[in-house]
Amino acid sequence: MRFPTRLIAALAFAAALTSCGPSYFLTMRPVRGSGVWSDGSETVHEQQDSVDVRINFIRYDADRLVFDVDFRNISRRALTVGPTDFHFQPVATQPVASTVAASQLPGRLAAFDPEPQIQNLTSRVAEESAAATHVSGGELLTSLSHVVEDLASIKKKETKEQEEAREARQNDENAYYTRQRLDAAAAADQHRAQLQELRSQALRRNTVEPGQRLRGYVFFPRLDQADIIRISAPGMREGTTLDFTQLRARQQ
Repeated sequence: MRFPTRLIAALAFAAALTSCGPSYFLTMRPVRGSGVWSDGSETVHEQQDSVDVRINFIRYDADRLVFDVDFRNISRRALTVGPTDFHFQPVATQPVASTVAASQLPGRLAAFDPEPQIQNLTSRVAEESAAATHVSGGELLTSLSHVVEDLASIKKKETKEQEEAREARQNDENAYYTRQRLDAAAAADQHRAQLQELRSQALRRNTVEPGQRLRGYVFFPRLDQADIIRISAPGMREGTTLDFTQLRARQQ
């Protein structure tokens, strides 16, 4: 899967900011709030002739900003809308002590498309679930070798120490394959939970008929250096943005 150059630069920028561990905490709030609150945060609301858009900030992930978008089609025609139709522009208006210059902030970026991640997680869940229940060729050969060793030990008349050493080694080899299956099962459960969250919560491309709405999470790269996050939505007049202030404070 190939990523746009500007997106790669944004992720590298975010990694540079957090590589040593942040000594600060961040909060996000609307520049101009609507007075309407949802899920514990105030909503930014913009209505025009074609669309009614409401956005509120949900949380900070390790490398992403998560927003909840409620998109309503109030026009007379169907609109096809997806996450990559939402863009954000990070802006640094205040000097912030950092090893990364504010001038290195990326330009306008589209939200992440969850579909490649959904496809990847679907494949990972299938592979890891199979690994959790599948007996590999290596394990079959190991089990066969144990049987051969056990039969041979009868003819060799092993000492007590030799018998205990053989059984301990065989137990370790069996435990290795058991751990592999348990690790695969745990990984499958983890990725399955991520997949279910994306499928149920992420905004995904769809056709919004007149009078209908589309709601879900959109994800942008996390850029701690920015103090203004300007989000633009499809169907709105050029230059219209839904702005948030990102506040940065030192840890006590």
